[in-house]
Amino acid sequence: MNPVIKYDPNDIVRIWDVDHPESISVGPGGEAYTTGTAGQVYRSDLEQNKAQQFASTAPRRVLGQAVDADGTLYCADAGSGKVVRITQSGEELPYATGPAGVPFMCTNYPAFDRQGNLYVSDSGDWSDEINGHMYKIPPGGGEAQLWFPEPINTPNAIALDAEEEFLYFVETWGSSISRIAIRKDGSAGPLERVLYLPRHVPDGLTLDEDGRVWIACHRPDSIKVFDPRTKQLDIFCEDWRGNMLRSPTDAAFAGPRRETLLVATLGNLCVHRFDNFGVCGMKLNHPKL
Repeated sequence: MNPVIKYDPNDIVRIWDVDHPESISVGPGGEAYTTGTAGQVYRSDLEQNKAQQFASTAPRRVLGQAVDADGTLYCADAGSGKVVRITQSGEELPYATGPAGVPFMCTNYPAFDRQGNLYVSDSGDWSDEINGHMYKIPPGGGEAQLWFPEPINTPNAIALDAEEEFLYFVETWGSSISRIAIRKDGSAGPLERVLYLPRHVPDGLTLDEDGRVWIACHRPDSIKVFDPRTKQLDIFCEDWRGNMLRSPTDAAFAGPRRETLLVATLGNLCVHRFDNFGVCGMKLNHPKL
């Protein structure tokens, strides 16, 4: 396991020409995607360090995305309360709704398992009432089913571990990183809050090849790394001024070997890029649907 070495925020590289991106997703070849506040959908070329818009959901904004083996994006459409597909040619297609066709309150983030089931977080109404939920959509889409039976405090970004034993997620207003056990039959086990970050606003997360959780904290502006086995918490990068690292909201490992950490920034017109620090990300599931 490579140690977490603190990264100098002055060494951050930026991918410009994106409109306040909030999420990052990675395709089967290590290519990266993000979205903008006006419905833009961008594809990033890491070799050229450039992003290009190839689709739009305007006037609706989509948040998190998952990617299948063909490079089709499955986007959490917060505007319509659904999940939509975006093809590589930029075509938008419907994919899933809430149970009985009812819209989600705030569709936030999807993640595939190996069988092609799509887990989706619904953050609720972002009030002081705990009314978020976690859903599961069968391969091929359609109506989601409530997966975890109890309300959750503003579930945000989600990720499965390599063994698919846990679904990790951010509880943003709860200032926590939590996980739900995945039983052998695919049903939800108990919820466990594995890390509490008082006076923090965590937003996004991703896992590395050693099972550590990389956390994008919107406030204070920082990237933290948590090992669920040892309970060790490290700071990878922080910027109390919010100048070089501003409002990080999601993180994902991209590139052919998943050796580049990309971090979305809702507070800026760029994606933050971290290279050459000796850690690779966990390979994501890209099912053939």
